[in-house]
This record gives sequence, structure tokens and C-alpha cells, in this order.
Amino acid sequence: MRKISYTILAFMLCLVALFSSYSPAQAEVKSDYKLYVMAPLGEVTDWDSFKKQLVQLKESGVYALTTDVWWGLVEGNGDNQFDWSYYKKYAEVVESSGLKWVPIMSTHQCGGNVGDDCNYPLPTWIWDEDSVENMAFKSESGYLNKEALAPWWDEATGQYNELYKSFAKNFADKKSLIVKIYLSGGPAGELRYPSYQFADGWDYPERGQLQAYTEGAKKDFRRAIKEKYATLKKLNTAWGTKLKNWNQIQPPNNGDEFFTSGEAYSSQYGKDFMEWYQGALEDHLQKIAKVAHKQFDSTFNVPIGAKISGVHWKMNDPEMPHAAEYSTGYYNYSQLLDQFKKSDLAITFTCLEMGDHDAYNAPYYSAPRKLVTQIANLANERGISLNGENALPLINNEWGFDNSAEVVFNYNFEGFTLLRMTYLFNDEGNPTNEFNMMRDKLGVKSVPVTFTVNNVPSAAGQGVYLTGARGEIGRWNPAEYEYKLTQNSDGNWSGTFNLGADRLYEFKFVLKDANGNITWQHGDNNSYHTPSTGVGEYSSSW
Repeated sequence: MRKISYTILAFMLCLVALFSSYSPAQAEVKSDYKLYVMAPLGEVTDWDSFKKQLVQLKESGVYALTTDVWWGLVEGNGDNQFDWSYYKKYAEVVESSGLKWVPIMSTHQCGGNVGDDCNYPLPTWIWDEDSVENMAFKSESGYLNKEALAPWWDEATGQYNELYKSFAKNFADKKSLIVKIYLSGGPAGELRYPSYQFADGWDYPERGQLQAYTEGAKKDFRRAIKEKYATLKKLNTAWGTKLKNWNQIQPPNNGDEFFTSGEAYSSQYGKDFMEWYQGALEDHLQKIAKVAHKQFDSTFNVPIGAKISGVHWKMNDPEMPHAAEYSTGYYNYSQLLDQFKKSDLAITFTCLEMGDHDAYNAPYYSAPRKLVTQIANLANERGISLNGENALPLINNEWGFDNSAEVVFNYNFEGFTLLRMTYLFNDEGNPTNEFNMMRDKLGVKSVPVTFTVNNVPSAAGQGVYLTGARGEIGRWNPAEYEYKLTQNSDGNWSGTFNLGADRLYEFKFVLKDANGNITWQHGDNNSYHTPSTGVGEYSSSW
């Protein structure tokens, strides 16, 4: 009979555990792992109450507070007319609480997105700098969106440079307080297009709309195509068209048909359009990173980062796979993360609280866990600093906290930022249940579990993986988690992974060939309950 033994170790014994050498599934929580909390979106009015709450966060293991620094507030009176008085007081209060501070250079609008409870538009004077057709976004429906500046408006970089320079000058004396700086890359502070916008008639889980219909967008698309093909003859040959001038180049005239017909996936036109569409975001990221490093590095010498949104709800749609991601501007994640690496930027990725089989996602071809692990692996391969967030502004159940913790602790995340501080305290300023779950689940309180499997057939190709799901027997196909084991000198395969305390897991072992196909599996519907403390052993045979 084949034997598999599972030794569950308490934290005091983790030094003697066998550790996996596969970086996306680290055997222990990163030594520099940090827990952050996102501050309320609106302005603080009761500073004493605010400080008391910050002190409670600090005492519960939170490292830093992440705060939107609204462009519309600090430069609202006119170009280069900055007023930092509110944020200077804010920084003093954060510092007095003992927390560190992560300011976000929020060059986007607050209002209109999920969780927005305030209204801070962009400075009104900015729209006098050029035509709105060059500066804003326009969707397939004709809706004009002004919540962020379009990436193809060249003058935006100069405005951001002035903002960054003024911030560095005014907060140079807080360099011991500031531990990281984040850049807003677009709507909701994320590097993306405003494709899923309620004001444009979007509702979850619809695809959202392409945002390439202003004259500025069309001009930039034509520029990119002309740069690639040089002549109309070469362009017509590639696209199978008979265009007579460059101005006949247009974005898709029917977004749904662009996807359902397969044009987005298989035609050269679709490929060229999507590469330009994402490429405009990459160019924007490169520009803001360059001026941010110029203004911040010499003063603060801290990591600079940007955020990618977890657009998960059309990943497995049989009629238009990944259409929500594509509409948002996420066409090729590998290429996008290459730009993060080139620009020396950290990544924050969202939707860590969601599982592939959560009831909220189940009917909609959604795969958030698969997406999170894909981004994590790509970031780890490139050595990019990786941080996580929840997508929705409130995690109100234990399951969501467990999902977040398991991803963070096993996929090399350096930190997790909880949205949002508003939900961590009641009206009296006392901690809520969400506060307690944050402290207990997202602090370093997972249980390291060592797995060993014997009698594995010849493991040519990718190797052996522990695969399964959490919380409910019989729901693990497709797998929710997948961790690679390491082959020992005795020929057996082992790995130690951090799993949530007091949770039920179901698992099996699989062997994959070089193409990722499963060629052998060991175990079927086997489960165990992870203890909080102590040493336990579970064994079975097949």
C-alpha cells in the first residue's frame, strides 16, 4: 500500500520543517511581510477619534496607513497653487500614533466607483488646458468620462511632475514616516481604463466598454499603426482591408461583436488594436514612474508602486473569454508586468478575498483565485515587489479573510492592504468583528503544514503538486490552490505551506508533464482539519 503522511507543525517547530524551493509557494511568511490599512476616502474632521483608532491599529500589528492624497484638494485653486495644510496635519497625527504612512498620489476622481463615499473631482482648471476630446475617455456608447486623464494626453506627465515635486518639497521632513509611495495610474487609482462604470450603464458582471472613441484616442491608435506598418499597402495586406488613407483606421465599431466574432482573438486587426490599447497604459506607466523616481528617490528613497485591478468576471466566458479584462486594458499580463519591472515599480493586485467558487462569482465565468495566482507567479518570476488588497471595500466574512491570508502567505506577497478602515470601528470607536478578523487572519497566524508523498512515478516535466480546495468536501475540481512540492534526496516529494488555522482542506497530489497535463494523481476526496496549535499527524493509504 502506498503511504502518505502529513505532519502538522506548530510555529515553534517551523524551523525543523522541510521547505519548498518553489518561490510562488513559500514555506514561511516573508520575514518583511507587512499589514496595511486603507484610510477613509473622505477628509478627517474628528482628529482625536482618528488618532485613537490609529493607535488601536498600531497595537494590533498594523504597520502603516495608506491614504489617498487627492489632487483635487491640494491643487484645486489653480495650476501650481498648492495647499498642503490638511495633509501636513494628517501626517502629524499618523506619526504620533506610531504608524508609518503610505501616501497615494491620487490623480483620479473620487466618486462613481465601488465603495466611493465622497466626491473629489480633478481640479476644474485642468480641463481648460486642452480639448476634452484629447484629455478624457469616451466609450462605445459615447459616454464621456473625466475621472482621470487619458494616457495619450502628453501634457498630463508635466502636471504630475509638478504635483510630485511639490509633495517631495513639502514632506521632506517626513521621510522617516513615509515607507512607500503609490501612484494613481487611472480610474480608482488603478492602471486601467474606466470600462466598468456605473454612470455608463455598466452592471456586474457585464463586460464593460472599450474606451477608445475620443479624437485623441483615435489619433494615438492611428499613430501607433502607422509607426508599425509605415505604408498603407503593408497595413492592408496585414489586415485584409482596402483602406485609402490613415484616417480610415477606426477602433471596433461594435464591441460585443468584436469579441463574440473572434476578431479580438484571431485577427491581425484585433491583435494590433489590443496591443495598442494596453500599450497606451504601459507608456503612461513608464512616464509617471520616470517623473516619480526623479522627484521622490533622492528625498524619500522608498519603494514606489502602482495598482492593477482584479478583473475576474469574464475569464471563462465561452462566448467572449477575458473580454472584461481586455476592455479594461489587460491584454497581456506578462508584457504589462515587464513594464512594471522596467519602471522599477512595486505592484498591488486586488481581489485576494475572492475564491473561484464563491457564490458571488459562481454564475459568471469568474476565476479570481486563478487570476491572483497568475499575477503572483508572474511578479515572482520577475522579482517584482508584490502586495495585495481586497477588491470590495468590506470583507464581512471569515472566508474572505482566509482566502486573502492563504494567498498572501503562500505566494510571496510582501504585504496586504485592507480596504477600508471605515469598517474596522463602530460609531463609538470600538473595534468591530472585521477588525478582529483582520488582526487574527492577516497577521502572521497561519499554521505551517508539511506534506510528503511517496512512490511517485518518474516525474519528468513540471513535477508534483499539492492541489485542492478549502472548506467543503467535493468542490475541489477545478482546484482552488496548487502548490509545488520539492523532490528530496530519498526520492520522495515534500513541501511546507502556510494554511489557515482551524480550516477544513481537501486535497490530492498530481504529477504534471512538461505541457502541464496531469499524468498521475494520488488520493481522492481526502480531507483534514488544520489545528490552531500543537502537533498532529494524519495518514491514509490507497
